[in-house]
Amino acid sequence: MNLSDAPTMSRFAAFGPVEVQGRVLFRYGSGYDVPMDLVAFETIKNYVGFSREDAQNLTALRDDVAEFLPCVTTRFYDEIRKQKETRDVFKDDAQIERLQNSFKIWLSELFCGRYNQEYFELRTKIGRTHSDIHLPQHFMVSAMEVVWQTFEASLKASRIHDLNAKSRSLHKLLMLELAIMLGSYKDSYSTEIRDRERLAVEEKLTRAEHLAQIGQLAASLAHEIKNPLAGISGAIQVIRDGLDRDDNRIPILAEVLTQINRLDSTVKDLLVYARPKPPQMSTCCVNSILDRVLRVLIEEPAMADIRIERIASKETLTVIADQRQLEQLAFNLLLNAAQASSPGDMIRVDTTLKGHWVKIVIQDFGCGMDSDTKDRAFEPFYTTKSKGTGLGLPICKKIIEAHGGRLHLDSTVKKGSKIIVELPVITAEQEGTNSC
Repeated sequence: MNLSDAPTMSRFAAFGPVEVQGRVLFRYGSGYDVPMDLVAFETIKNYVGFSREDAQNLTALRDDVAEFLPCVTTRFYDEIRKQKETRDVFKDDAQIERLQNSFKIWLSELFCGRYNQEYFELRTKIGRTHSDIHLPQHFMVSAMEVVWQTFEASLKASRIHDLNAKSRSLHKLLMLELAIMLGSYKDSYSTEIRDRERLAVEEKLTRAEHLAQIGQLAASLAHEIKNPLAGISGAIQVIRDGLDRDDNRIPILAEVLTQINRLDSTVKDLLVYARPKPPQMSTCCVNSILDRVLRVLIEEPAMADIRIERIASKETLTVIADQRQLEQLAFNLLLNAAQASSPGDMIRVDTTLKGHWVKIVIQDFGCGMDSDTKDRAFEPFYTTKSKGTGLGLPICKKIIEAHGGRLHLDSTVKKGSKIIVELPVITAEQEGTNSC
């Protein structure tokens, strides 16, 4: 067979079965039942110098080597049984016996004399089988050497005419066999990786679509709830103000207003996440923003008995950002750190200049997160707290992304969590009026 008889690459690009020279091939991953096209196979034959004369030499060896095949098979499977890694691949002795019979057929076909497309496709399927049963690839390479050593020793002990030339032809063919096998492994691994990546992308898209639908619904509900909630709050305040100071209903109304404020905070979070406002950029001092937020937060109940260690860079940390959004970012991250801490614990707030980035590190030494919680920490509406919407960190992530920054979370159970925020430092061209 010459190269003009080979199927074109376009025939291997369609989906579904295709008939090639009377044989039906089915698509496997990115190609049909072949890991490399026939042109590549012919190229490898030329590379090792496998010629028509080599094919004739192998045909001439057919009868002479027939008596060697059981010996080669026995040696091959003896080596397999010695290695635990290969023994674990096979289920039982019955499977090994079936494979031995197949192996003898494979050996005999080495001397068929026809090294064309049909031969190539058959050998490819064998390589695919080895990959499918998870035979380690390095043992495939070693196995081919075992086959060659056994053949070589048997041939040297024989009285075959023109032995050296025929041995070289056999060695070339075994190298071609190895190339096909390794190509099969490569394609199998590539297909497996592509399938995994495709499934991962599909899962992410499905989750993203689901979250987008939830976000749209939440935003609509939040918008509808916001105005009535404000009306209820106003009415309760009017009723409260009309009561005497010693009226025993005042504490009840105060609790009602507290719960209304909680609902209002939740509604605001939903609207901020679902319909974020574009940042209003100006020149900001990161240290000033953090210090201002810390002064406000110190009055929060969650910060009671929490010690703050502030490590501020002596350098001026100036960024182009939305000041209010950075304040919200700092507020959310610090409040999260406080809620994860116990009375007496410390929160460390560190700011430094690292290259072209302003780096903010907020570290607590509280309960920390397990790997699953850490992986889902930025997922909207996911929370392990009894109170809260699970939107604090997702909102922070959106703020950072809108500012061209980076956000990294590191956490260990019972050791605490560290949030690292990096914002691009202001350049000389961006320098303007300092709003801080």
